[in-house]
Amino acid sequence: MKRVVEWILAGIGAIICIGGAASFWVEQPTFNTPGLSLWPMPAILFLEVAILGGVGLFGIVLEPPQLSNGWGFLVWIACGGLLGLSILGIIAFSAIFLLAAPSLAFFGAAILADIRRKRKMLPDLGVLVVSGIANFGLFYLIASLH
Repeated sequence: MKRVVEWILAGIGAIICIGGAASFWVEQPTFNTPGLSLWPMPAILFLEVAILGGVGLFGIVLEPPQLSNGWGFLVWIACGGLLGLSILGIIAFSAIFLLAAPSLAFFGAAILADIRRKRKMLPDLGVLVVSGIANFGLFYLIASLH
């Protein structure tokens, strides 16, 4: 039963990430004012959100018992990356803070996967923190240069 809940949570996170990025990508031309283009920054952000959603989903889907525990790190990396972006969105007062929902979905799936596989959670939380800080730092640097 836990495995089904993991898949559902990871699916919800991936749908929010990929669907949200795709819908904002389609609507982006209406945000542009004449002479001012926000590209490529939103494109990089939308692409990363969609990739993180796919990575989080694959981390759960590709982790059957016969494979190594390494796939579980993908979910923690996706969760940390999305969490870093959502913190950046809160600081910048933008809609990126909505990424907290898929981050929480991936977090729940990752915790259930760790419990099911009887893995120690502390190293995985370290992966989450490093991923979040790295992603936050990367986009903060890109935003400050833009």
